[in-house]
Amino acid sequence: MDQIEAFVKGSSIDIDVIFTDLPGTVNTPGVLSILASSHHIFSPITADRVVLESTLSFSDILMNRIVKAGDTHIKSLHLFWNQVDGREKSPLYEVYEKAIGELGLTLMQTHIADSKRFRKEGETTAKAVFRSTLLPPDEQLMKACRLDAFMSEFLSIIKL
Repeated sequence: MDQIEAFVKGSSIDIDVIFTDLPGTVNTPGVLSILASSHHIFSPITADRVVLESTLSFSDILMNRIVKAGDTHIKSLHLFWNQVDGREKSPLYEVYEKAIGELGLTLMQTHIADSKRFRKEGETTAKAVFRSTLLPPDEQLMKACRLDAFMSEFLSIIKL
């Protein structure tokens, strides 16, 4: 968190948003302080029982104990389905969406679709780039995974 604050203070431009990609465990030093200093948390979930139960347990504690105690900057926590295979209909989605609601947690309406095409972009024969921090994503791949719709919902949540 100290490095983030130093970066913001030393920046010659105004910074509107800072994205932090955190490891999947709170046992990593600094993770809890970064979460507590964040305004909005977006947490991916997949239709895997172990992943879901771990994320829901953590999210419940974060929002219903830590945030309610008032010692954070957190305004919201949003779960979103990631790597959704459109060809498969898992009953886990309905079961866990009900559990998410019962826990008082928020689930984004837009999900990120999975595609095997994303894994091929590292090949020398790939015609498009999708996962790059330097180049804009290929528009067809962006629509295929629904990233455009996800970002619209994301921006409306953070009011930017």
